[in-house]
Amino acid sequence: MSETPQAEEPKPLTFRITPVALLAVLAIIICATPLATTAGTWALLLYLIPLVLLVWILRTRTTVGPQQVAVRTIVGRTRFSWDDVASLRLDERRWLKAVLRSGKEVRLPAVRVRDLPRLSAISSGRLPDPTSQE
Repeated sequence: MSETPQAEEPKPLTFRITPVALLAVLAIIICATPLATTAGTWALLLYLIPLVLLVWILRTRTTVGPQQVAVRTIVGRTRFSWDDVASLRLDERRWLKAVLRSGKEVRLPAVRVRDLPRLSAISSGRLPDPTSQE
């Protein structure tokens, strides 16, 4: 009796803002410190800028799996199935947007054009691979 091996489902991919961006947060803190410590109590609000930037960098991500896409931003989360995706579109910041069949566009943070072959592979062919030579 031979068992046919089942194809393993690919593991989800997570696209995040590069951790090198945390250096910008550190630079803003260093630059804001002289003003924030000498200009009075209200100047301490300057530290809100790097704090918001830090939360944005750490929280924002796109997770793609074989069945669905999950987008997490600083203020919320969106999930949709690959079957709901009509196409992908490049936005003004060179990130991709998923155009859903309903007409809604969802930005896919940290996903770039160079990631299209990996998106195609994890979507099980629902998205065509632009690098294939067919």
